[in-house]
Amino acid sequence: MLGYLGTAVFPIFAIGAFGFLLGRMRTFDVAAAFSINKFVMLVCMPALCIEFLALAPIDSFDFLLLFGYFLSEIILFSLGVVISKYIFKLLNSEALLIGLALALTNHVLFVLPIADEIFGEAKTLTIISIITMDGLVIFSLTLIAMDILSNADRPFSVTVKAIFTNPPLLGILIGLFVSLNNLELPHGIMFFLEKMGGTATPALLFSLGIMLSYQKNIAPTKLIVSMSTLKLIVHPTLVWLIITLLFGGHYPESHSTALMVAAAPSGVMAYMLAMNYKVSVDRISPIILYTSIGSLIPVSVAATM
Repeated sequence: MLGYLGTAVFPIFAIGAFGFLLGRMRTFDVAAAFSINKFVMLVCMPALCIEFLALAPIDSFDFLLLFGYFLSEIILFSLGVVISKYIFKLLNSEALLIGLALALTNHVLFVLPIADEIFGEAKTLTIISIITMDGLVIFSLTLIAMDILSNADRPFSVTVKAIFTNPPLLGILIGLFVSLNNLELPHGIMFFLEKMGGTATPALLFSLGIMLSYQKNIAPTKLIVSMSTLKLIVHPTLVWLIITLLFGGHYPESHSTALMVAAAPSGVMAYMLAMNYKVSVDRISPIILYTSIGSLIPVSVAATM
C-alpha cells in the first residue's frame, strides 16, 4: 500500500519541488507565480468545473454520506476561521481561506488516483461525490464570500457583478446545468475541457513551489502546527465519528474512501484564491506543504479501515 501511495505522493512533491528549485534559481519570480495562478483561475478552473460536474453521476450519490461529510467540513472550516481570526488575529480574508484549507483536501490529484489504484473504480464513487459537493457548495460559497470581502468598500452593484462574472463560479453553474439536464457535450469540447482542466492542479503546485522559494520563513509556527493537526488528525477522526453515527453505529465499508479524503493534505484551492484576491500566502502555503508531508501515515491508516 505504501508503494501505491509513493507513486501518487512523489509526483505531487516533484511538481512543487521543481517550482521551488526554479524559484531558487530565479528562473521564475513572484510575478510569474501570479501569472500562472491567474491563468488557472480564469481558464483552467472553469474548464475543470464544467468537465467534472458534467460527468458526475449525481443521481447515484449517497446523500446521507454527503451530509455527514459536509457537516465535518463545516466544523473544520469554522474552527479554522475562529482560531485564525480570534486567537492569531488574522484578517477576515486570510482566516476565511485558512478555513477553506482545512475543509477542502487535495482529493482530485492525491486521493482519487490512490483509491482507483488500490480499490478500483467501484469505490471511487464516494470520492467523486465529495469532490462534486465541495465544488458546488464549499468552493462556490467561498468564491462568493471572497468577492464580497474584496469589494466591501465598493457599491453593491460591483459586488454582484463580480460574483456573477466569476469564471470558476460560472464553470460550476454550467457544469451543474449540463449534469442535471443529462446533456452530452460534443467529444471535441469534452477533450478540450479535460486537457485544459487537467493542468489546473499541477500548475498551482508549480506556482506554490515558486512562492515557497521566495518566502523568508516557512518554519512550522504555532498557527501552522495547529492547523495541520486539525487537518490530518481531527478531520478524519470527526468524519469517522459522524458517519458511524449516521449509519447506525457502524462505518459502511462502501464509504471507507471518505476517510482517505478527510486524511488527505490541504488542497491548493485556498492558495489559488489567496493569490487571486491578493491575500497573504505566508501561512497558507506552509499549511499545504506540511499537511502534504504529514498526510502519508493518516491516508495509509484510513485506506485500511
